[in-house]
Amino acid sequence: MIKKQHYHVYHRGVLLTAILVLTGLWLVSCVDEYTYDDEEPEWLGASIYDYLKTDGNFTNYVRLIDDVGYTAVLAKTGSKTLFVASDSAFDRFFSNNPWGVSNYDDLTLSEKKLILNFGMINNAYLIETLANYNGPTGLNYGTAIRRESAVSVLDTVPLEPGHKLPDNPFWDRFRNNGLFLLKDDSPYPLVHFLPIQLLNANISDDDFLLITREERSGDDAFIFNNRVVERDITCKNGYVHVLEDVLIPRVNMAQHLTENPETETFSRLLERFSAPYFSEQQTYNFKQIHPEFNDSIFVKEYFSDWGGQTYYPDNTPINEEYLLPFNPGWNSYVRQGSESSLQSDMASILAPTDAALDNYFNSGSGIILKNRYGSWDNVPDDIIILFLRRHLRESFLESIPSRFDKMTDSENSPIPIVLGDLVDSYVGVNGVVYMTNSVYPPDDYVSVYGPVLFSEYTRVFNWAIRQNDFRLYLNSLISTYSFFVPTDEYFENYIDPIAYSKDVKGALKFWYNDETSTVNATVYSYDPVTGEVGDSINTITHQGFLSNRLLDLLDTHIIVGDVESGSGNYLSKGGRTILTEGSGMDMEIRGGGDIEQDVVTHVTAVFEQQNGRTYFIDKPIQTPLRSVYKILSETPEFSAFFNLLSGFPTNSESVIFKKTNNYYGIDFNIKFFNTFHYTVYVPTNEAIQQAISDGLIKNWDMINEIADPAAQNDEIKKLERFLRYHFQDNSVYLSGSSIDKLYQTATIKNDSRITRFNTFLNKYYKLKVNGSGNDLTITTELTDRLWTAQVITENNLYNIMTRDYIFSGNPLAFKEIDDSGTGLDFPTSEIRTSSTAVIHQIDNVLRFE
Repeated sequence: MIKKQHYHVYHRGVLLTAILVLTGLWLVSCVDEYTYDDEEPEWLGASIYDYLKTDGNFTNYVRLIDDVGYTAVLAKTGSKTLFVASDSAFDRFFSNNPWGVSNYDDLTLSEKKLILNFGMINNAYLIETLANYNGPTGLNYGTAIRRESAVSVLDTVPLEPGHKLPDNPFWDRFRNNGLFLLKDDSPYPLVHFLPIQLLNANISDDDFLLITREERSGDDAFIFNNRVVERDITCKNGYVHVLEDVLIPRVNMAQHLTENPETETFSRLLERFSAPYFSEQQTYNFKQIHPEFNDSIFVKEYFSDWGGQTYYPDNTPINEEYLLPFNPGWNSYVRQGSESSLQSDMASILAPTDAALDNYFNSGSGIILKNRYGSWDNVPDDIIILFLRRHLRESFLESIPSRFDKMTDSENSPIPIVLGDLVDSYVGVNGVVYMTNSVYPPDDYVSVYGPVLFSEYTRVFNWAIRQNDFRLYLNSLISTYSFFVPTDEYFENYIDPIAYSKDVKGALKFWYNDETSTVNATVYSYDPVTGEVGDSINTITHQGFLSNRLLDLLDTHIIVGDVESGSGNYLSKGGRTILTEGSGMDMEIRGGGDIEQDVVTHVTAVFEQQNGRTYFIDKPIQTPLRSVYKILSETPEFSAFFNLLSGFPTNSESVIFKKTNNYYGIDFNIKFFNTFHYTVYVPTNEAIQQAISDGLIKNWDMINEIADPAAQNDEIKKLERFLRYHFQDNSVYLSGSSIDKLYQTATIKNDSRITRFNTFLNKYYKLKVNGSGNDLTITTELTDRLWTAQVITENNLYNIMTRDYIFSGNPLAFKEIDDSGTGLDFPTSEIRTSSTAVIHQIDNVLRFE
């Protein structure tokens, strides 16, 4: 955490250089009589005080110096830079000013100190050299934008009345009597706009006009938006620069927003993330100046790990989700970065007016907020913080108007601000506030994540999204998503796949625990034969378990693309096929597990978002609980193919079904599946027998009778390659949509013979799949004749969904889901990855040679 480091940079200006040159001449000319032993050089001029007093146009300023007690300092000693205003400027000031004073005698001592010290720098600078500074990497020429003024934060310590305090609980104890409050306790910088600095920062005159609301040209120099009308008046103890108007202290951006009647709503949102912190140091310092003071001084701080606070006043840590990107009230703001300093940059804020916020809330994409919360003040902190982060800019130099078209937020998402959005601007001591007539909502508000974020009925999935860092993924506005979201009341009957592989099967109901702000899961007994869910048998609070299972559900419920495009079969983010029928509120959704259980998921609400649609649904989509092995082993029509697949010796490199380390699943997994989606073509038993009879392959009885180990191994390899040619990358369904495409298989070509699809050596053989939507024809690589197979649709042995899971360990090593048995605690089990496949029965075997 960075807490308001104060950067002091010392420059020897031209004045000091001249004095050193004179000193050097004296040192090398010891025998000569030194002309200036008894008198000062004429060019050096009078002291700052004497110059102002003699000139006659600065009587108000001379009175300030006298009244504040700075006469001796500015008359004899020091190395100062002073920005002053003429008497005519004071006349204009007394006729109209924010302090309400109409003549010099109305000024309080504190106000006099502020005017004098805010226009003073404790070093001597020409206008030209103000733009140079020593930074972390050395001397920087022509890039400085700020300097510390001589203002002390203790020049004025106001008693802040209770009715002006922010409306959050941290301020409540001061609501009746108020408190002595510093809006910040870091130094007040001056912001200067100098010709060389503007040139180096590529700030044009048009930019300058929008930033300061003042016109400039040529060699004009400004302090804030106050023009320098006479510069570089050389005095023996510094420089005087004359300003067009009286310079009174500017405030920081956060304070300006509070004081601006047109940004009350935005300020009120920002103030939620502030609190008063007792300052022992400032209280002590003030008592040294005012011994009669017997109260306490507090400092207003904002919640941020950059220049702010990461602990509440009671010293409990603040959740990082509630931290601003920086402290907007930090006077001496320094941008994050090893090469940054107070002089090099400042911040900025895009502050929508009250009218802009009201318009957003009552129309367009903001109406979802209004429908959910009723008013800005009711929007929860975890949602408002996203909005504020989007509008707080860490670099002024990267936020100048001519760069608006390149402006992005901290997550690299474009901010669609245009010049016409600017209503007004304010240059504060720590940055520029751009007041806008538009709102720039975070992607969270307009993406498919938005309805989940806003709804009180989707807290389970919202927790899952944050736990698994899915925000940025769902917020991508260059993608199109269909996001299915089970609402909390229906988030039940999820069949845990690891428990499904054990004796005690369990169905989970996920629910949000308000006391812990986390998700828990109640376990119910589950009968896979009847599909019935029984009584509760356990409650799981293990965060790793819950995050893991919900991650698996997220991967199932997110589809890249539009599920209302007419296809009917869609692949989810995790590669699982989802079937949809209908559209909008009439849509019905099924996963492979739903088909197994003969259940349907229904849509309860639809939200049109900027990057797709969010569908609230009445149950989680259940993916298949049966593996390829399970389907093949239990389907009599697949027995011949299964017997060939399962006959490999367990110690053979050719083995296809695995159930060992890195392959533990519900039962056996396909060895060469790899977190992808596949198609398995299963020839009929008759087709397999015909291939054996024709000598294309041998069955295991025939292979096991081969006495020669080398010859036997050759037949095993031949059979393996034959079988693997029936496994295809990419899941292809009979889905009503036509298809004509080549796909890779799991068999590698190991010779140079020409094939039908021109597959190269050491590449995977291909299959061509084509169909009208209600049929599929598979064409093989054979070149001497056309060899095809047809998907059989008459007996419903097609479009069979499967899923091969990979678990973190052998399911037998864990206790049961009801905590019975022995072994590792069940909640420590994890779903590591999985592959999905669709199985079709075909009327012929597939051949590549």
